[in-house]
Amino acid sequence: MKEKVLAGINISGGEFGSVPGKIYTQYIYPSAAEIDYFYGLGFKVIRIPFRWERLQPTLYGALSAVDRKALLNATNYATSKGMVVVLDMHDYAQRHATVGATVNTKVGSATVTASALSNAWVQIAADYRDNPKVWLGLMNEPNGLPAADWWTSVQQVTTDLRAQRITNKLMVPGISWTGAHSWIKSGNAALAEKFIDPGNNFAFELHQYLDKDSSGTSATCTAGAANRVDAALAWAAAKKVKLFFGEIAAGGANAQCQIEYPAMLTKLNASGAVIGWTAWGAGKWWSPTYLFRLNQVTAGVPTPHMVLLQGNMPL
Repeated sequence: MKEKVLAGINISGGEFGSVPGKIYTQYIYPSAAEIDYFYGLGFKVIRIPFRWERLQPTLYGALSAVDRKALLNATNYATSKGMVVVLDMHDYAQRHATVGATVNTKVGSATVTASALSNAWVQIAADYRDNPKVWLGLMNEPNGLPAADWWTSVQQVTTDLRAQRITNKLMVPGISWTGAHSWIKSGNAALAEKFIDPGNNFAFELHQYLDKDSSGTSATCTAGAANRVDAALAWAAAKKVKLFFGEIAAGGANAQCQIEYPAMLTKLNASGAVIGWTAWGAGKWWSPTYLFRLNQVTAGVPTPHMVLLQGNMPL
C-alpha cells in the first residue's frame, strides 16, 4: 500500500543575514506560534534552514550554545506535536575555512573536508539521535563542484554518521542545486545509484521551481514546467529509491503557475517514490511582497501561494 506523502513547509530565518550575525537581529529560528499556525493548516513537516558557521563557528570546534539551544527548542516543539523536522544545513556545500575569512571554500577541499562536515553533523545529531522525527538535511543545494567530488564527500559523511550509530533519516542532495529537472543530465542519477547508506534510512533530496530557468527567482511559470519532475520520478521508481522534495514553489498569482503548480503537486502526491515535500516561502521575516510568501500578510487572508498549496494537499 502506498504511504501518504507528507506535506510541509520551509520556515526561513535561520539562514538570513551574513555570518555570524546576531540572533533575533540578523536571523531568527521558528517560533512556537509559527509552528502552531502551520500545524493547524495540516502541514506535517517543517524544514528549518540554519547556517553551518553559526552552529559551529570553528571547523571541528564546539557548537554555539545560543544557536544549538534555539534550534533544539524549535525542533523539540514541532516534534512534540507529531511533526517531522528536517534540519537543513543551508550552505550550498561551502563555508569559511577559518573565522574571519572573506572567501568561501567548497566542501571536499583540503581545508573544508568531508570529515569536517561529518564532525559538524555528529555533534548536531547528538541532540536528536533518539528522535526519529528529526531528519538530517546534509546540505542545501550543493553547486559549483564536480559531481564525483560531491558524491564522494556525501558518501563519507553518511558512512561516518552511521559509524557513530546515528540512525536519523538522511536527506541526501546532489550537485547543480539538486534540481529535479537536471537530476539525470547533471550526473546525479548515475552517482546516486552507487550511494550506500549503511543504515538504509535515507531519501534523495530534490528541489524544483517552475520559472523559466528553475531558479526560483521569478513569480512567472513556464508552460509545461510541471513536467520537469517526470524524469526524476521515473528514475526513482525504476531504481526503487525514495525522494524528498525539499524546496518547491510557484507564484500563486500567476495564471500559468495556477496550472503548473497543481499539476506538479499532483505528480508528487501520487508518486510512490516521494515521501514528502516542503514548500518554500514561510517565515515571518520575509517581505510582505516576497513572491513565494506563505505567512499571512493580512490576518485571515491566505497568500496566493498558500491558496494553491492548500488546494493541492496529499489525500
